[in-house]
Amino acid sequence: MSKIINFYIIVSFAFTATVNFYIDMSNSNFPNTDYPAVVINGSWNNWAGWGVSLNDDNQDGIWEGSLDISNGTYEYVVAVSGPADNWSGWGSVVNAPAQSICDYYPSDQWANYGFELNQDVLDQIYCAGTCLHSCVDNNDSLLRPSNYSSLTTIHVPFEWAQQPNSMGYNLQISSDDSFNSMVLDTLINDLVFLDKSSIDWDTDYWWRVRTLNQDNSYDDWIGVNIFETLSRKFPERESDIFNENLVEDGYVMFSGFGGTEMTSNATGIVDIDGKEIWNDGYLNFIMNHVNENGNIYGSSGSNWPRNTGIKIDFDRNIIWKKPNDLNGDDNVDFQDAVDMHEIKQIHNGNYMGFVPDYTQLGPIHQGSWTFLYQALGYVADGVTNEFPYIGIQIVEWDEDGNEVWRWSPFDHFSMLDTDLYGGFWHQAFENGVYDWMHTNAFHFDEEESVIYVSHRHLSRISKIAYPSGNVIWNMGLPSEFGAGDNNICTDLGFSFQHNIQLLDDGTLLFFDNGNISQHVVGDEFPTSRVRNVRVIDNAYCETIWEYELPSNLFGGGMGSVQLLESGNYLIYTFGNGLGQNEPTLREITPDYEVIWNYQGTDHAFWYRTYKIPSMYPELFSVVVDNYKIIDDSNIIEVNNELKFTITNNSGYRNKYKYNFSDISANLSGLLFDNQESSVTIEPYQTAELIFYPNDISNNVSTISLSVYPEHHEYANKNLIYNVNKIDILSGDINNDGLVNVVDVISLVNIVLSNSGNTGTTDLNSDNQTNILDIVFLVSLILDN
Repeated sequence: MSKIINFYIIVSFAFTATVNFYIDMSNSNFPNTDYPAVVINGSWNNWAGWGVSLNDDNQDGIWEGSLDISNGTYEYVVAVSGPADNWSGWGSVVNAPAQSICDYYPSDQWANYGFELNQDVLDQIYCAGTCLHSCVDNNDSLLRPSNYSSLTTIHVPFEWAQQPNSMGYNLQISSDDSFNSMVLDTLINDLVFLDKSSIDWDTDYWWRVRTLNQDNSYDDWIGVNIFETLSRKFPERESDIFNENLVEDGYVMFSGFGGTEMTSNATGIVDIDGKEIWNDGYLNFIMNHVNENGNIYGSSGSNWPRNTGIKIDFDRNIIWKKPNDLNGDDNVDFQDAVDMHEIKQIHNGNYMGFVPDYTQLGPIHQGSWTFLYQALGYVADGVTNEFPYIGIQIVEWDEDGNEVWRWSPFDHFSMLDTDLYGGFWHQAFENGVYDWMHTNAFHFDEEESVIYVSHRHLSRISKIAYPSGNVIWNMGLPSEFGAGDNNICTDLGFSFQHNIQLLDDGTLLFFDNGNISQHVVGDEFPTSRVRNVRVIDNAYCETIWEYELPSNLFGGGMGSVQLLESGNYLIYTFGNGLGQNEPTLREITPDYEVIWNYQGTDHAFWYRTYKIPSMYPELFSVVVDNYKIIDDSNIIEVNNELKFTITNNSGYRNKYKYNFSDISANLSGLLFDNQESSVTIEPYQTAELIFYPNDISNNVSTISLSVYPEHHEYANKNLIYNVNKIDILSGDINNDGLVNVVDVISLVNIVLSNSGNTGTTDLNSDNQTNILDIVFLVSLILDN
């Protein structure tokens, strides 16, 4: 018996262990009087609450506690509790950053911390709500990538705060923490650097920055951050480049919902060579629109259906999401999902997307399927409303998620219109519901205040007046195909189309899948086409341009087209014409020359593609002149002007809105007048903001400058500086404290090079720097 007892003791010690929690709460608003208790809740007790109570006995902000549990894998969150939640143990929850390095299962919706326990003692040390081990570890100077971040790109933007007295910055990136394996060591004259060549997938990196001084010496490193890159998602494929000189610059973004486990609901970006440079990580995101400002819209399977209509940035942050409870029944379920085909912002900044309506019954139309329904007891006479229909509504929300406008097809379309050739009544028999419309794209035209909408299963494109909702026309098939008696442009013969757009010249562009083109236009095989047509007098159509894909690239589903700035077209087709999937991204010229081709594996299902000029449209820097250290304080020295330089580090033309304020409380008046305006900057160019001080007795102030790209408010930079106005000697061009012939030579060189700064070189105050200022300076010297 003694041996048996000893055996059990040994087993117990081998398979149980202690977990110590050290949670820094100093960066949160907890604990407080409403929630004074800090707890760890986890999976070891089925999330019952009060998993581990933490204490801060020495009041250092670190809350500590221990747990003895069996070896295994566990998840947990930090929670607070108190009188506000009746001490439930779940008053408020602090999660790990979603899809971060410390989100234990980043592919799920929960954002839990976690660990695998297979040792005697394990420490869990975190600054609550972050992946940092301490809330003081965060370096305020190294801004991007943030410490312990997880990236799903190999084109990585680096950004840091401006340092005083800097002439430039030394950026180093290494694959080890001792910087013995550096992948980049470079000098940067900006606060932003986009690395496109040094980073690889599935790797940890450390990066640091130091200041280059005027004497070419370096200051100490201002910090070290660590980040990791996750895995690529798509199988490695090379593109075919047939004429690189004609291929438009940029990257190709595409999305889909099939293929491997990694690419079920996924979005990726490839460069001209077909190299994957970005993906959506664990967001399970299907991109369905990228607008001219670089905003990304789509649907995420993460935390479904709450994220089925979202806007994201290239860091995969959700910028906007649709309301959770769309139908207001206090229950979030499938009826609250936004349809994945299209959601985007319209001209007024509101969001518009598709919402299925499952509430209506319609007739079962007659065909080869009729007997199947009648065997189940349906009348199936094509008239009796007896079978569930899915109709697609168009819904508009404001920035706060309030519904603004709704259009229902049941108010404007007849359920006597149906598809008779696509096999959807057989699908409806299997599914128990009829996908009547399968609306898949829209384009809002601000100028005419109309919406162009594509309804795939009706082979119909509608022009709808906004906000009345009246249908101006339906474009589609001849009446014998069952999809309506009053369609215009029936001679086009398109079917099961996608991606309707209105171009700047007033013509329509769309992808004609052509599923029933054999029946409609007499094709030998089903044939997909890209169509560009002009609607004349809301009555008939003129074909402007058309591209017919080869029979193997017929796309029975999905498909898209984009007219590029160069006049080329970027096309996506499912490519299942020969019975084997050949999903293909293709760029062609207006003369039908194929100049670039990228083809996925035969098990890939893509949805839509866009060419983008760059990633990170929000990427910009703001640098202020004369930022110095004076008497151990960081101060901007100002003489006649205060100058900021804004650099647009993206491939997008951006309008930057700014608000400049003097936030001091000087009794003698403000040193600067407040200003609010905007400046437009072309891609990769700069602009200067110049503010002139007032002539007051107090020369010390504090100023604030807030700047953001108009369509990317989330990238706002709010800068605050102390300012010291110094008086300079008029005519002292070289700032040496003297006015003499050396200043004349300096001014002559400035005039000849046309590089004058009107604040210091416009001596005669005519808002110009020219020969008249030289004459003025010579006279000034002679007079003195």
